[in-house]
Amino acid sequence: MGISKLSSIISVFIIFFKIQSVYCCGIASSRENNNDSLRNSIEFSPMSPFINIYAVYYNYLFSKSDERLMGPVYLSIPYEDIGRSHAVGIIIGYRRYFFENFSVEYQLMPSYDHFYEENEDKYYNSFDLWNEFRIGYKFDFSISALPCYASIQWPFGFALYSGNKPQSFKDYADEGDNKFFYKAILIFVGFRF
Repeated sequence: MGISKLSSIISVFIIFFKIQSVYCCGIASSRENNNDSLRNSIEFSPMSPFINIYAVYYNYLFSKSDERLMGPVYLSIPYEDIGRSHAVGIIIGYRRYFFENFSVEYQLMPSYDHFYEENEDKYYNSFDLWNEFRIGYKFDFSISALPCYASIQWPFGFALYSGNKPQSFKDYADEGDNKFFYKAILIFVGFRF
């Protein structure tokens, strides 16, 4: 992806967030929060064993509609008959709530990737920078007195940088039907404190 195409995509999202933040000021002030002291949350995906991406998020709600998120991530993605990636990194992100529990978020994932190329029987070490946009909806509920939630998200993302990726992995990625949208919907569960 060229620099001009990437800057165009980022510009569109910046404009979108600016327009939405002006428009949603009134909506954000009317948003109900059961307890203003419950600004922290921990969330994870029970789908992790199926998608080979393991992450735990610590979130901080710094206004009624704005939330920061961060946490460790481990990706062990298999590539058919080519090998596997083993990436360790962190996730840094921002989530904006619109219209009650509907949200849009952006995540950056810098990681150290350790690609194993099966045909060459060789490891390639790489620094990767991935970014992802997500659209989601959160369902609040309680277990005993613990405020919990489930979030359904649809991700859209692509690699911004990949340092030393094997050529076979690059070729595999270029052959994909859709390099940006994921077919799977993600489910996260969490609790507030």
